[in-house]
Amino acid sequence: MVERAHPLTPLVRGWLFLLAMGGWFLKDMLPTASRPDQPLPVQAFDPLVVVAGLVALAVLVGLGGLVTWLTTRFVADPSELKVETGWLFRQSNRIAYSRIQSVDVVQPLAARLLGLAEVRIDVGGEGATKLQFLTRSRANELRHYLMQRAHGRQVTVAESNAAAATGVLDDLGAADHVLIRVPPQDLVVGALLSHELLFIVLGFLVPAGLVVAVAAALATLTGEEIPSLGVVAGVGLLFPMAMAVFSFLSKRVIGQFNYTLAQTRAGLRISRGLTSLTSQSVPANRIQSIRLAQPILWRLIGRYRLDIEVLGYGHQTSDEDQSGTSTILLPIGTRAMVDTALHAVWPGLRLDRIQFRQTPERSKVLDPLAYGWLGYGLDDQVVVTRTGWLTRLQSIVPHARLQSVRLTQGPWERRLDLANLEFHTTGLLRTHGVQHIDAAEARRLLYDEADRAKTARTGV
Repeated sequence: MVERAHPLTPLVRGWLFLLAMGGWFLKDMLPTASRPDQPLPVQAFDPLVVVAGLVALAVLVGLGGLVTWLTTRFVADPSELKVETGWLFRQSNRIAYSRIQSVDVVQPLAARLLGLAEVRIDVGGEGATKLQFLTRSRANELRHYLMQRAHGRQVTVAESNAAAATGVLDDLGAADHVLIRVPPQDLVVGALLSHELLFIVLGFLVPAGLVVAVAAALATLTGEEIPSLGVVAGVGLLFPMAMAVFSFLSKRVIGQFNYTLAQTRAGLRISRGLTSLTSQSVPANRIQSIRLAQPILWRLIGRYRLDIEVLGYGHQTSDEDQSGTSTILLPIGTRAMVDTALHAVWPGLRLDRIQFRQTPERSKVLDPLAYGWLGYGLDDQVVVTRTGWLTRLQSIVPHARLQSVRLTQGPWERRLDLANLEFHTTGLLRTHGVQHIDAAEARRLLYDEADRAKTARTGV
């Protein structure tokens, strides 16, 4: 059966554009309220012209969206998903179910207010195919059917739709099993103890401190007091700082609000967001590595963050307030949550059972702050390396995902008989490796790990 997007799709697509254009008209074409005595410029439009222009623009945007809606259709037949778009130039995209890697459901604010959702179908390195916009229930049904077929299950559309009902806030079905749910207070505490917030505060306090210091020096030299300077510095810098801190905290909490990692019939699913809900499928078979991070202030509360390196993702997520597909597996969590998430991706993995080898004592001169943390460990499944000081990092790479291993040695390291070892994957995170281990041990590990990677991939 051929389907089209929801009739309100043009409205969702065009509302941001219309708001931006309306703001431009109001700002540049009308006299400002702060200067009521200023005469109206000759070239300015009167309010009726502005309103007429906005109405005409809305009609044009609506007609363009209507044409796009009429010429976009899709159908899920027994062997593939067909998506046809275009008016003058028709484009037909056929996606075999066996090529589907993940299917995500995203609800931007405007779509969520109208009960609509966008379906993003990832087929690997070719980019995602987007269906904008369907009703939330239909998007969930299509997502469930496509993931079932992608896993090789021969289900009918009716059977799939019957099991696809999910909740409005967390996109969970009755049969889904919640593994992790991050409470909002943990998000707030994590943001308060983050490096980003510290840099925001210092960005305001340092200039304010310089202003006060200069004022105090001038007062000392001239013998005159400048009582208004403190008020100016407080109002001019501290109030914007408070607004910036509030904006940072609110975006961080809203972006990861009600974070949930769940086990579904179609695999792992992450849902998060308050104003914009993102429901993301996690393709465990394409995860190349996982990075465990612990900033220095998070060590006080025993919290961690997990990032995944997924084959085919275009970039690494750096802002936790963004919507859409993310490389964040766990925004903040306890060690028990970390173990649960790792076990969900790679069953049987236990970091606490891996024996780590620290760098030699002679490496302390090269790593005085990180010494005692640097090292590596491995088992039959993964190799784990430790780096960092301000933020402690652990990179977890399965032997089967290794692409190459590289040994490097600088002049000071040669003098101390030390070496660095790098483990390369096909993902997005920084190079995984261990620094300043014994040179002979590094050479032995280089060849041993290459053999483990080959055995893990071929099974021989």
